[in-house]
Amino acid sequence: MIAEAMSKRARILCAAGSFTSAAVVGFGVFAGLPTRWAPVDTTAAIVTLACVISGGLMLARSEHAALVSRIVNAVVMFVGLALILILAATASYLSGIYGPVGKGGAMVLVFVALLAVPYLVVLPAAQLLYLKRS
Repeated sequence: MIAEAMSKRARILCAAGSFTSAAVVGFGVFAGLPTRWAPVDTTAAIVTLACVISGGLMLARSEHAALVSRIVNAVVMFVGLALILILAATASYLSGIYGPVGKGGAMVLVFVALLAVPYLVVLPAAQLLYLKRS
């Protein structure tokens, strides 16, 4: 199987990437956001749990680890791209409607989008490419 063929280093790197994404999403949403909103909290909880499960399966050398990791990384990348699209659209709306005051809010949203790119788009994409190669 693919999981057995993967080296110990590759499994640890994939697990570390999954745990990193889980930590960033979990901390960013549940500690970073000042208010709770069910769609955001639910999505974040699912993504965090999926990343933890994916990383755990990699460390446990499960025969389904590579498949689960591919699915989880594809979903996380999709969620990350959707988040960036929503933040960009909201930033442009704020900037256009509220003028100089909206530009400050837009800058915050752009900053959040830039922080999400490495952990919700680049890292899952790199893992997908690596797992495809394995």
